[in-house]
Amino acid sequence: MGTSHQNTLTGEISKKFDIFSLGVLMIQIISGPDGYHTCANMPGDKFIDLVKTNWRIRLQDTSSDSMFEAYCHQVETCTQIALNCVEQDTQKRLDISKIVHKLNQLEADSGKGPQKTNHKPFPKMTIDEKMKMRMESNDIDITHKKQDFNNLMTSSSYDEVEFANVRENSLYMGEEFIVGRKEEKRKIMASLLQSMKQQITILPIYGIGGIGKTTFAKLIYNDTCFKSYSRVWTSVSPIFDMNKVGNFIISQLSGKESQIDEVEMIRSCLMELLFGKKKILIILDDLWENNLFELNNLKDMLNLGDSINTIVLVTTRSKHVADNISTNVEPYQIKPLTNDMCWDIIKQKSSFEARDDKEQLMDIGKEIALKCRGVALAAQSLGFMLQPMKLDQWMEVKDSEIWNEYISEDATLPNHVLASLKLSCTKMSPCLMSCFTYCAVFPKGHEIIKEDLIHQWISLSFIKPTKLLSGMQLCEKYIVQLLGLSFLQHPVSPKNSRAYKKGLTLFTMHDLVHDLARLLVVDKILDASNTGGRGYQYAWLTDCGKPLKSLTDSPVMIRALHFRDHSLQSLEDDAFLPSRSLQVMDVSGCHIGYLPASIGELVHLRYLNAPRLQSEMLPYSFTKLSELIYINLSGSNISALPDSIGEIKGLMHLDISNCERMCKLPESFVNLKNLVHLDLSHSWRIVITEKSFDGLTNIQHLNLSYTLSPGPIYVSVLQQEVIRSLTELRCLGVSGCFRNRRPDEILSFFNCICTLPNLVHLFWSDNSGLVRLPESIGNLRKLHTLDLSGCWDLVTLPECMLKMDSLKILNVAGYPRIDKSTIPPSKSNIGLPYFEVHANDGESTSNIGYLWHVNPPELHISKLENVMSADEVDSIKLNEKQEIVYLNLEWTRDSQRSVEDVEVLEKLVPPKTLNYFDLRGYQSVSFPTWVMGIMWYLPHLTKIVLWELRKCNSLPPLGQLPGLKELVMGGMDSITTIEEGFCCAGLGAFRELTKFHLCQMENLEVWSTTYSYGQDDMQEFMFPHLTDLLIRDCPKLRLKPCPPKTERWRIENSDNVLSSWDEEGEIDLAALLPSREKCKELWQGKMEVPTQWESCGIPGASYNACPEFLTVKYSKVPLRPPPLATPTLKPRC
Repeated sequence: MGTSHQNTLTGEISKKFDIFSLGVLMIQIISGPDGYHTCANMPGDKFIDLVKTNWRIRLQDTSSDSMFEAYCHQVETCTQIALNCVEQDTQKRLDISKIVHKLNQLEADSGKGPQKTNHKPFPKMTIDEKMKMRMESNDIDITHKKQDFNNLMTSSSYDEVEFANVRENSLYMGEEFIVGRKEEKRKIMASLLQSMKQQITILPIYGIGGIGKTTFAKLIYNDTCFKSYSRVWTSVSPIFDMNKVGNFIISQLSGKESQIDEVEMIRSCLMELLFGKKKILIILDDLWENNLFELNNLKDMLNLGDSINTIVLVTTRSKHVADNISTNVEPYQIKPLTNDMCWDIIKQKSSFEARDDKEQLMDIGKEIALKCRGVALAAQSLGFMLQPMKLDQWMEVKDSEIWNEYISEDATLPNHVLASLKLSCTKMSPCLMSCFTYCAVFPKGHEIIKEDLIHQWISLSFIKPTKLLSGMQLCEKYIVQLLGLSFLQHPVSPKNSRAYKKGLTLFTMHDLVHDLARLLVVDKILDASNTGGRGYQYAWLTDCGKPLKSLTDSPVMIRALHFRDHSLQSLEDDAFLPSRSLQVMDVSGCHIGYLPASIGELVHLRYLNAPRLQSEMLPYSFTKLSELIYINLSGSNISALPDSIGEIKGLMHLDISNCERMCKLPESFVNLKNLVHLDLSHSWRIVITEKSFDGLTNIQHLNLSYTLSPGPIYVSVLQQEVIRSLTELRCLGVSGCFRNRRPDEILSFFNCICTLPNLVHLFWSDNSGLVRLPESIGNLRKLHTLDLSGCWDLVTLPECMLKMDSLKILNVAGYPRIDKSTIPPSKSNIGLPYFEVHANDGESTSNIGYLWHVNPPELHISKLENVMSADEVDSIKLNEKQEIVYLNLEWTRDSQRSVEDVEVLEKLVPPKTLNYFDLRGYQSVSFPTWVMGIMWYLPHLTKIVLWELRKCNSLPPLGQLPGLKELVMGGMDSITTIEEGFCCAGLGAFRELTKFHLCQMENLEVWSTTYSYGQDDMQEFMFPHLTDLLIRDCPKLRLKPCPPKTERWRIENSDNVLSSWDEEGEIDLAALLPSREKCKELWQGKMEVPTQWESCGIPGASYNACPEFLTVKYSKVPLRPPPLATPTLKPRC
């Protein structure tokens, strides 16, 4: 029994029938194609828990109550057997007879139970028959073979949980292998360091497509030498637009969308954003523009003056562009990888080291690596393609005639790279090939929204569902494959901020991959660069004023039509009418007022994306589009759907969200029997009656958020006549629908929801009036997600929720009153956003690993002292969770630790998206690197809380965080001074800070309220725009050299704060308060304060029990104070 496996990725048992191979295959059947890699990187017990959790969700869709636990036991036992088969110690592995005995015993046990199920059972088979069936099923990907493992079958419609983590998996398969660039990086860094004294340095890196320029630029971008720089990455479109480049840089620096339309204003805005920062690194990836005038303008825009050191790294294919854009350094031509480096990449992507035939494949693989000619993209694509192949197939790749073909007449395209990519295409199924080549319709650099792409594939009939896999599941499978081949990629820095903020998944195509796709369908795509021919099937039009007939001789053959013309306000008949075979029509890139009546002639249309229509009515002919399966009219002004909408009987997806003028659904709406997805959210005028959804029993996704009318009748109507009938409902959104309702009314409706047998996701946020969830929620045995955020009246959760094994995400954000003891414990991620770490019983791990697949907007992790190793913290990849904007990390005071706090915090690097950071109970003396460089890691922070960090003896340099508005510090016993280092040297520290709270700092002796800058040591207030200052329980604190400028002061139990003002030249309080009319307030408590404040004549002040006056002094050091608002005393005595 060998230690490696053969053909594990093909779904076959090797001819040797080794135990390791069987184990890997079983793991893949149980947990997907990346299952073995997943289990190899986590403890076995944690992997078993993960598999059990996922299968429980799946089994609840397909099994009866009587068989549910038996099937779960089967899954657990099979997983344990599989892990035993891949045990590193070969002596501990079971032999094949014992394995077969255990598996057959499972079948015998399951056969004793009741046979009633929700589906037609498979005929009985022995284990070897099942294995043979899987080996012969070549047309079905191993990802989905788990669906019939051990007689278990899942509903094809249940794809939302099945592929909930596709992006995480695909990131593994699509990761870039950075090989062989260390020496080149060293040279580049040396060149840049020499030029750092220049006010602007532009270094171009050029080379053929696919050689690794973007990957190399990432190495530079992430180098620690640039941690103190503001850093920006922008991908430049082949159609160069300087304003777009400038605005995108501004957006990344500010965290806000920018639409400035003048270059000089863009430059001024950049200078303002970088005021006081002095250094910025900008990556311009994939620059094509070769016009010298435009390039010089670009250099001028990026030259931000003497006070800002600007380094610009440009990647381009063109030496001509490189020569024209460079400044004071020579352009660098990136070298091809060596053959050995290409072979290393192929080995990594093909899982070469895990194969037991690797000695036979070694020489063949090296010859294939030679054909990559040093191009990383070619090696990546070939490596992934070779992964499931057998020896003879590797030989076929090596000897393929494609290597000798001329793929393109374009001399700028490297033929050997295109050949390797084309080889990968030859191994695609016809359906996958159609899906891939269709992506060529999008321009280079375009960000493709995943959901739109999938619906278009289905509408164009590229997807052929099978008995086991639905159309949506096949689409997900193809996405994973294209990512693995590097044919699709996730954008480095998304430009489509609107889609990105909505949480939509975005893809781009590498330029060379796009070139290949275009070559494969060169005669099928109509765009600005390709007109006048025949046989076009897909069109991307940016000038929609021209008749379609003027662009092609055969418009009737066009099947997909994308309009991208922002100036287009009306759609004329001749722009689309000749294409009577049209199946996909997308006008989302235009601002058209209405759809013309002639649209009804597009009788084959299946996909219509037409948001933001300005007209109140759809044309009468709209319902002639009887083959439509997808309609998006979101954000439109339409007041009603056509009365005959029910004639579109095949409609599956309807989005009429944010249609604020729409008042009702037509009577024929009930004829849409195939409707699966319905979004009415924010269309608040729509009246839902008892007949609105009558008979629409196939609806699985229903979003009514902020929609239900406030009248008293509608809730009862919904609960009795509508909701109960939607038995197939998987996802229900009713956020914001129950404000100001009677509690009994709300409770009745919630009880009604709890009758839905298949509900998986329930969004009940922003609703008031419900104090306690009913016990009936325990009936939702498939509930995976429950969003209760913003339900301010909710006090407690029912005990039955502790037994809801399916519940994985519980959002209780914004709960000021809820009893946290009623929140289920964090065995998984059920209490999100609250997660409590605890050690697993009798084990050397904790439960923190359960956070690896979640990505909530808010996350509170407490009891971090229970972490058992730094590696398990690293496994959750916190910095990749781009949805998180609020993060709280907390250790319990005086508790025992298994791992030093600094080691844990070092692995908890938050994502750059973070706005609010709350750190409590941390007990190490110093901070990890990322905290000391926080302004580069977390540039969008607006609020920070540092509380009870009792051993920390220094503060992180928070001063240069550009958007920091609130800072709270307390219980930091080892901090004795707050000095200039807190500002992080340079003018402009704490420019946005308005609120500063300093509490329980018992040993803090000095706060230097100013800092020096420049050659003349000019002084600047540390907090120049402060409006709210609280100092509480800081008995030793003195302010030097003067009090800060603020509108509101609250000082409690901190006597030395006032007395310290007597130590620099004297000036009375009246001089400190130049504008009494702007007087705000000064609160005091538990301390002596002057009675003579009255002499200042501050209006509206009250003075009770305030003893003798302490003379207020004011420093005469040269300052640059901002206008000072007048404080008012308001004693708390």
